[in-house]
Amino acid sequence: MATLRESFNAHPLFFVFFFTTLCLFPVLMMKDWSPSNELRYIGIADEALRDGHVFAFYTHGVAYADKPPLYLWLIMLSKLIFGKHVPFVLYMFSYIPALVIVWVMDKWIRLKNPAERAVLAIMCLTMVMYLGMGVVLRMDMLMCMFIVLAMYTFYRMYEGEGNIRSQRIMLPIWIFLALFTKGPVGILVPPIAILTFLAFKGKIKETGKYLGWRTWAIIAFLFGLWVLAAYLEGGKEYINNLLFHQTVDRAVNAFHHKKPLWYYVPALFYTTAPYCLLLVGCVAAAVSLKWKRRKAGKTGSSPYEDAITLFLSVIIPTFLMLSAFSSKLSIYLAPIFPFMVWLFPMVLEKTGWKKWMGWSLGIPAGILALVGVAAFIVKAFFSGNPTISELLSQYSFAYSPLLWFAIGIITAGNILAIVFLAKGKPWSFAAFMMASSLLLGIYSASGLMPRLNDYMGYKNLCAEIPEGTRVVTLNVHRPDNMDVYLGRGITDYGKDADAFLSGEMDGNFSKNGPMTLVVKTSKIKGNPALESLESLCSLAYVGEYCIMKVSPAPSSAESPEESSEALPE
Repeated sequence: MATLRESFNAHPLFFVFFFTTLCLFPVLMMKDWSPSNELRYIGIADEALRDGHVFAFYTHGVAYADKPPLYLWLIMLSKLIFGKHVPFVLYMFSYIPALVIVWVMDKWIRLKNPAERAVLAIMCLTMVMYLGMGVVLRMDMLMCMFIVLAMYTFYRMYEGEGNIRSQRIMLPIWIFLALFTKGPVGILVPPIAILTFLAFKGKIKETGKYLGWRTWAIIAFLFGLWVLAAYLEGGKEYINNLLFHQTVDRAVNAFHHKKPLWYYVPALFYTTAPYCLLLVGCVAAAVSLKWKRRKAGKTGSSPYEDAITLFLSVIIPTFLMLSAFSSKLSIYLAPIFPFMVWLFPMVLEKTGWKKWMGWSLGIPAGILALVGVAAFIVKAFFSGNPTISELLSQYSFAYSPLLWFAIGIITAGNILAIVFLAKGKPWSFAAFMMASSLLLGIYSASGLMPRLNDYMGYKNLCAEIPEGTRVVTLNVHRPDNMDVYLGRGITDYGKDADAFLSGEMDGNFSKNGPMTLVVKTSKIKGNPALESLESLCSLAYVGEYCIMKVSPAPSSAESPEESSEALPE
C-alpha cells in the first residue's frame, strides 16, 4: 500500500489517465461516427485518397474549404497504414491531445499536492464539452493542444525559462499548427492573448520579443506554402472559398451557425458543467483580485501573479472575440476550458477556501442527484403512465439494467459529494466523486453502445440495406456520406415527400428498379402514400428511421396478380 501511495504521489496524472482511459475504452472501441461531422470527415478523406488530393478537399465533388488539411491528413494516414478506418485509432487524434493539454497545464502550474493535481486533471477531462471533444472525430481538441503549447511556450519565454532560441522558433510553429488544424481561431487566440497580457503588464513595447518579424515570417512562410499548394490543386475558386468565404463571411455575416451576440453566456455554463459555477466564479474572483491589486497600486509579482494575468488574457479576450463573430457554436469555446480549470487553484491560493466555492460545487451535485432520484421514482411509480411509456418505448435501451445501474452510480457519487462538502472535507473529495462517478457511469452504460449507435450513426442502419438496390432517403439528416458504409451513391429528396413520390414511385412500386427507401419513421404517419408503402414493403427499423425495400413496377407483360406475388414479404 505504501508503494502504491508513493507511486501516486510521484505520478498522479498517470493514475488519472489510466482510470479515465479504462472507463472510456469501450466507448472509444464501439461508438459509431455521427453523420453531422465525423462521417463527413471520413468521406472527405476517402475522396481525397481516391482522387489523389492532398491540399484541396472535396465532398462528393463539391469543394470543401471549411477546414485546413492537418486533421484530414491524420485520417488519411491512418487508412493508408491500417487499410481501413479503425474507430479507436481515429478517436486517438482527439483523445491524446486532450491528455497532452492536461499534462502541459499540470506541468505549467506545478501544484505540490498530488491529490489536487489528480483532481484538477480529472475535472478537466470530465467537463461536458471537454469530455465530448475527447471522444469524437473533430479537430477542436488538436487545435486546443497547439494553442496551449503556444501559450506555455510564450510564458516560459517571458519568465526566462528554457532555451529561448528554440522557443522563438516553436512559438510561431505552434500558432501555425493551430491555424493549420482548425482555421482562424488558431492564429487569433495566442497573439491576442499575448498582446493583452503585455498591455496589462505595461510592457506592450516588448511585443517584438515574442511577436516580432521572425515570428510572423515563419507563420507567413508556412501559410504561403499551404495556400500555394492549395491553389495549384484547387485553383483560384478554391482559394477564394478558403480565404474569404470560410473566414471573413463566417465572421461578419455567417451562412452557418449564425447566433446572437449573447449566445456564449449560457453556453459557457453548460459546456463547463458540472463545474461551471466554480470555474466561472473563479474567473470573476480573479478579475476582482486584479482590480483590487491595481487599485491598491501594488507592483511586482507574487506567486502565480503572472500566470493568473495570462490565463485571464486568454479567457476574457477569446470569449469576447468569439462573441463578436457571427458564426457561433458552443464547441468554439474549447480553447478557454483548460485555462479556466487551472485558474481555480491559483485563485484558491490567493483567497483561501470560500463558502461560495462549496456552494458552486454543491449546487450542480445536488441537481444531478435530484435528477437521478427523480428518474428512479418515475421508473418505479409512473412507468405505466401511457405518455411516459410511449416516450420510453421509442428508445430500445430505456429499460436496460445497465442504464439504470449507470444512473445509480452517478446519483450516488453526487450524493457523496454533497455529504463531503457538508462535513467540511477538502474540495478535492467532492470534485473527485462528481468526476469519477461520471466516468464509472459511462463505463457501466457502455454495454449499451451497440444499441445507442442506432441513434448516433448510420452503420447499423446501412447494415440493413440490401445489396443491388438503389438507396433513396427522405427526411434523413445528412445521408450523403452513407456511401462510406454502402460503397454506392445516395439519392436524397430532403424533406420533399411529393418530389420523392412523383420522381420514384409508380403507385406502390419503384419506377427505377429495386429500391431501398430510408425515411424518418415519424414522417410516415399522415402521408397516405408512405403509409401504404409501410403496409406492403419488407421493413426494418433502426433508431428513428424506417427502411423499406420497394419492388420495381411490374412490366406490361405481367398481370397485377403476378406482380403482387413478387412483393417482398
